[in-house]
Amino acid sequence: MNSLHEQYNTERLNAISITEVARHLGDHLKREGVSYKTLCPWHADHQPSLSFDVRTGNNYCHCFSCNKGGDVIAYVMQHEGWTFQQACQWLSREFGIGTIPAGMPVLKPRRKPVMQPTEAARSYIPQEMADELVSAENSLCQCLMLVFRHEAVEWMVEEYHIGSYSMYGRDNWTVFPCIDIHNNVCNLKIQWYDTDPQSNMFGHCPKGNSYWLAKTWMKEGKLPAGGNYTTKCLFGEHLLSRYPSTAVVLVESPKNALIGALAYPQWVWIAAGNKGMFKREVLKPLQGRDVMVIPDRDAIGDWTKAAAGMADLANFVVSDFCERIAPKDSLKYDIADYLLAATSPLT
Repeated sequence: MNSLHEQYNTERLNAISITEVARHLGDHLKREGVSYKTLCPWHADHQPSLSFDVRTGNNYCHCFSCNKGGDVIAYVMQHEGWTFQQACQWLSREFGIGTIPAGMPVLKPRRKPVMQPTEAARSYIPQEMADELVSAENSLCQCLMLVFRHEAVEWMVEEYHIGSYSMYGRDNWTVFPCIDIHNNVCNLKIQWYDTDPQSNMFGHCPKGNSYWLAKTWMKEGKLPAGGNYTTKCLFGEHLLSRYPSTAVVLVESPKNALIGALAYPQWVWIAAGNKGMFKREVLKPLQGRDVMVIPDRDAIGDWTKAAAGMADLANFVVSDFCERIAPKDSLKYDIADYLLAATSPLT
């Protein structure tokens, strides 16, 4: 048993798909319309009467026989006869959502975030087109599964809607969707990563292996020509509305954000996209949030200066971590370099 003083991120635990939790507990689910049913743990049930509502924005269970139910944690507690602490421990371990490590700072938001309106002139990619690509069968996930638990990588794929794409003779391009705070798909970036563990480029994207799918799909006629598919959207921005009370960590690249989320999933990790995207028009969705900023080594000076000029937007705390721990000859050192080096590969 871990200490009762451990701080579990109950917001993230309760956001785990309740149907996936049921399957991990060994329940047989029967689909009925937009919901699933199974035997109710709150009473002696012989005919499945516990319903899981899986419509967008819902993640609860309710029994129409005994009129009981609840969220993910409540369901696990009743199902196994566990305490709140035991249910949180199991969920954290089973789905790779860890507890806050001792000694790590816990940021708290100062005020409720203000949702920013979407620009009317923008075009969006249909959600179903992005959903069709969601998969762990891509080059970056192939690399990450050699370092992190497969269940954690699969959770990350669902959380960020990471996908796979076939192009130029490769079927494992990695898809990074740019989904805004209103859940609009602004664009889809694809990159290919070296998956050879013996290569000095392992886990890196070679130069020239990066594209935006909206442009490609317009040329192929899959999207209307002349659409305004912006790239000025934070990667992981959609998580800001899902977790309004969770501390935010902002890094430069989507890969850095994903590796950060795997290492420290109690925080919301998002990415600017590149060094030049740390500017007000891109960071507006962070209004009112407390944000730990971890720039790549070569961006620390520029981002520190820019953050000082946006103190009215959010509480930015810029870290020089990558400068302090980087090898002297590694100008482009980033948080992913550190976390991968500090994590022992799975065998």
